Amino acid sequence: MAVSTPAHVGRQLRRASAVLVIALASASLCGQTPLTTALEVRRLSADDALKGLEVRLRGTVTFVGVPGSVFLQDETAGTFFRTSNSSMPQPGDVVEVVGRTHLGHYLPGLGMSTCRILGKGEMPKAIEAGYDDLVSGYYHYQWVAIEGIVRTQGTLEDGRGVIKVALGNRCVEVRMETKEAPPQSWVDSRVRVEGLAAGSINSRRQLVQPFLRTLDWSSVRVRTPAPAEDDVPRVSASELLTFRSAMHGNHRIRIGGVVTALAANRTVFVRSETTAFAIRFVQSEPLKVGDRIDVLGFPQLERFSASVIDAKLVAREEGPPPPPRTMTVTQLIENSHDGELVALTAWVTDSFRSGTDYVLTLQGNSRAVQARIPVAESGVPVGSRVRVTGICQVESRVDSGYNARPESISLRVRSLDDIVVLQAPSWWTVRRLGLVLAMLASALLVGGLWIFLLRRQVVRQTSALRRRIESEAALQERNRIAREFHDTLEQELTGLGLRLDAAAKRAFDEKGQGGIRASRGLVSKIQVETRNLISDLRSPAESTGDLVTVLREVVEAHADRPGVSVVLQAQPLSTRLPAGVLHHLRMIASEGVTNALKHAKASRIEIRESAQDERLTLEVHDNGFGFDIEGKTQGQVGHFGCVGIRERCRKIGADVVWQSEPGRGTSLIVTLPLIPANEPPAPKDLIAPLVRQV
Repeated sequence: MAVSTPAHVGRQLRRASAVLVIALASASLCGQTPLTTALEVRRLSADDALKGLEVRLRGTVTFVGVPGSVFLQDETAGTFFRTSNSSMPQPGDVVEVVGRTHLGHYLPGLGMSTCRILGKGEMPKAIEAGYDDLVSGYYHYQWVAIEGIVRTQGTLEDGRGVIKVALGNRCVEVRMETKEAPPQSWVDSRVRVEGLAAGSINSRRQLVQPFLRTLDWSSVRVRTPAPAEDDVPRVSASELLTFRSAMHGNHRIRIGGVVTALAANRTVFVRSETTAFAIRFVQSEPLKVGDRIDVLGFPQLERFSASVIDAKLVAREEGPPPPPRTMTVTQLIENSHDGELVALTAWVTDSFRSGTDYVLTLQGNSRAVQARIPVAESGVPVGSRVRVTGICQVESRVDSGYNARPESISLRVRSLDDIVVLQAPSWWTVRRLGLVLAMLASALLVGGLWIFLLRRQVVRQTSALRRRIESEAALQERNRIAREFHDTLEQELTGLGLRLDAAAKRAFDEKGQGGIRASRGLVSKIQVETRNLISDLRSPAESTGDLVTVLREVVEAHADRPGVSVVLQAQPLSTRLPAGVLHHLRMIASEGVTNALKHAKASRIEIRESAQDERLTLEVHDNGFGFDIEGKTQGQVGHFGCVGIRERCRKIGADVVWQSEPGRGTSLIVTLPLIPANEPPAPKDLIAPLVRQV
């Protein structure tokens, strides 16, 4: 008995799984109902066609295109399939096709399929179709028949034959698969053609232009032969597509005239008596302006007037170039001169490039037209007065009741020789005037900016010079006052002290000796204060504008006082202060410290200096007894410290406030703009407070 190994069991499970998957797939495919008619395939949406649904068709082959592309038609409609059979089916073969749906360029069909030829049959009956039927796409890839008048016949770029058949006012190309020449000329014949309805498709799956595909010239059946060229009726230019000439239907006419201009796309403009029109030839003809020609062609209404298309040259005679008809812009617009060679005089108001043409805007009295020149650059400046010769062309029209009149008109200029400059424009054009004004405005702006910057520089230098002069003047004045004090007051005080010392050696009673000692002590005190004042006047810190150094000197002056702490909290200033302002701030801080020591009995005093938002704040805080602000800062008999602080603040444009409560200390706050509103004090303003202190 065989024993199953784990590997053997795994292989059996994998085989069972594969068989189950194949069975499920087969069941799924078998559960789908195949499509059996071409109409069912055509009705599929794009999403359904991409699913690759199964299709089984039986029908007749109508056309075989590029290798592997076959078109068939059953009783319901037509479709296509692709095959790689070694023996390709031919038109008329009855085939059985098995395949899956495929999304074609325009409508759904079958992809690569299996094709089995069942036998030979008859071609399906052609469906009679008009131009609207073909352009709608309803009969696309079906066998149809059209009937109309042949406009042209020739060959495509690859050498295959082609004819253009007019179905009413629209034309449809019939493209042959053969490169053989046609057995005869069918131009102007009424024919019936059977073929496969097809067309050009864009990237949006839209039918742009319908055409027919057929195997060879045998699909063309002549209904009414074309008349001989000598029998073609002659029509004058004034009769083109009028009521009488319309009786000719869509057949050719014979017409003649004098060539006035040669244009692109094998088009020429012709004048016949008083009427002008355009002629478009089937092939290029060696014509010149002034040639008198006769042509055979088909009349057709263009944008505003009739022209002759698909023309054939039958006679040509050289002649002189015809003269243009002179008129104004208003006459050109108000009358119908479509296709006429005209000349007008106007002003050039604008010029620009449009595609391959250069366009000039010509201004008349009240209306304007555009002249289109087939050149890259006209060389005609704006503002010129010119005479322009060209072909009048109506670009758009306006319908009013039964009447149609031109709305916009352009001139098709033949060459630069048709433009004559009668008057050159003034040098002062709008552009140049604007450029000159812009340059003047720029110069004024630069000059104004330079003057502004120069004035700012002058103001800065003047301010700096004034501060320097004021500082030097203040320093000189202070030195002078210090010298005067030293040479006069201090000397006199010294002399007075010597006299008092001498008097003290004499015999006086106790009361006299006490008075002399008191007077000697007062003189000594006055000498000390005088020396301090002279030292302050000669302080080097004030001459440098350094507030921190000045405040540090105030603190150091009280450093040796026992039981008292005077501290400084300050930051360096980016702005240098004038000497006068610096002196007043120094004296305010000194007065604040003196008041705190003398009257408030403070043990700790803080001097704070800070600068923010272009404002300097100087604060003196103490932990003394405090006082009544309203009663004691306005001045009392014998006490002028607070009044002096107010006066100093007014002189330098600062604000001062006191904050104090009895028993809670005092805060003196001085706020000074770094750009003072008032002028710095003159040197003479420093004398009065200094003398008052003495």
